[in-house]
Amino acid sequence: MKQHRIGCASVLVVLLLVFVSRATAQKRDPLNPKEIDQMRDVADWPDKRIELMVTFVRTRMNKIQELQTDAKTAKDRPMQIHDLLQDVTALLDEIDDNMDMYASHKADMRKGLTLLIEANSEWQLQLRRLKSQSPPEELEQYSFVLDNATDAVNDMGGDAREQLQQENEWAKEKKLTKIYSERRD
Repeated sequence: MKQHRIGCASVLVVLLLVFVSRATAQKRDPLNPKEIDQMRDVADWPDKRIELMVTFVRTRMNKIQELQTDAKTAKDRPMQIHDLLQDVTALLDEIDDNMDMYASHKADMRKGLTLLIEANSEWQLQLRRLKSQSPPEELEQYSFVLDNATDAVNDMGGDAREQLQQENEWAKEKKLTKIYSERRD
């Protein structure tokens, strides 16, 4: 009888672990279906892809600003800001992954990188403003993801500047490929 209980408990623990792992594996996609289609459409043009992702991050950052000033959203505002900050961080990670992939094939991202560098400064300011202007009880609910987004923005600025410098050197040597699918490697 005791072995039967141990066996049932073991099965229950395994099922619980499977359920928990599946629940944590299901992440929110920061992009909606229309944005995903737009990303597919520009996959061959690295600079346009980065420009598009910058637009997506800007949209989320602007939405955060709107939420801060809209009294109607006060009840749900902290959770909405939390989710938008997670989206911003995920999109910045995606930009970083794309930069790495395209750079490894010497694809031309200079226009997109220039736009990214410009946007980076505005995002740093917006995130600092969010931190300083948020009511403490709200900030407590999203301070962790705000710190993550701030770190991602700060890292992105340096990475983009370095990559742009490298791209300019490759351009002088005529080693850049404009259309990703036409790369030489």
